Amino acid sequence: MTAPCYECGAEAVLEGLCSRCYQNKHPLVQVRSPLSLIACRRCGAVRTSDGWIKLQTFSSDPDKITDRQIEILLEQETNILGLEVETSYVEEKKLDRVTHIRLNVSGKSHSSLPTHDESYPLEIRFEFSTCASCTMMSGGYHEAILQVRADDRILTETEEDVIHGLVTDLTIAEYGNDARAFVIETSRDKYGLDFKVGSEHLCRRIADQLESGFLAQRKENYKLIGQDRGGKKKYRITILIRLQRFSQNDFVLVEGTPCQVVSMGKGGLGCYNLLDGCSFTINQKSSKWRSLEFLAEASERRQYMIVSKVQNQPIQLMDSVTFEMHEIDSSVFLSNVAAGDTIYALSYSGRILPLPS
Repeated sequence: MTAPCYECGAEAVLEGLCSRCYQNKHPLVQVRSPLSLIACRRCGAVRTSDGWIKLQTFSSDPDKITDRQIEILLEQETNILGLEVETSYVEEKKLDRVTHIRLNVSGKSHSSLPTHDESYPLEIRFEFSTCASCTMMSGGYHEAILQVRADDRILTETEEDVIHGLVTDLTIAEYGNDARAFVIETSRDKYGLDFKVGSEHLCRRIADQLESGFLAQRKENYKLIGQDRGGKKKYRITILIRLQRFSQNDFVLVEGTPCQVVSMGKGGLGCYNLLDGCSFTINQKSSKWRSLEFLAEASERRQYMIVSKVQNQPIQLMDSVTFEMHEIDSSVFLSNVAAGDTIYALSYSGRILPLPS
């Protein structure tokens, strides 16, 4: 005969207790109330015993920010005691700086018992401060300066857009992992772009991406800016990324052969040979790279209309701006065009060199 539960007299199933009494003595979670939630008034980060925790995601919706702050607080303050525990909460009442919620919990008090639900009313009291990152940002703190220039030219609008996008994406990626992952100032002048970056690590990540993505040159220097409290010298790094004289769609000479730049990136420099119509790729370690010379900007290309194209006869072209007539050999790579079509070409050393469509 099974002994009864020593609490209520029902049939005991575990340690002299029935399942209900065992669950009452072994709750799924342990959480106190009221809870104090200290949030950064600028970025919404939540202060815990382990430091400030960023929200990880950006939102302009105050309700979504508050929801994430409460989730972070509950993750830190809820002690899980049971097995296979799942938690959720619903807001019951919201005042100015006090929110009442109900924490709903599902799980097992013991592996031999079925899943059951528990509910806990909690009061959350909001307080506001300024996190370490925002304090540094407001004080102008930065460990590094990133300068982006182009060799003997100004940056194109496309290049500026790509650079700004890269800086934004990498800063967001580091947000939450690095307290100094911020950019306090961005400036633009006739020479290029400057970024004051809170974290040297973030600045180096951005510089690495720009260097490889644009096949750029890189220089670094350190400047002594003071000492810390322990007397250790503190330095600020400046990283200069200098883009090539040419950019995508510009024209270059590779071992003396006129080519158009069709791509630039980690895989190297993609080129189209304007003499034989072949495509190839070179990188900074290849011998061809050392012969690389800037020839002309993409804007130097001209538009032509095909006036006549007859088999085994020279192709007649007319400049769409000057209306000047030209003839080119029929062996040139224009097999998929006909009279009346327009093409783009580069005039080089007295020759009209068609460009890839």
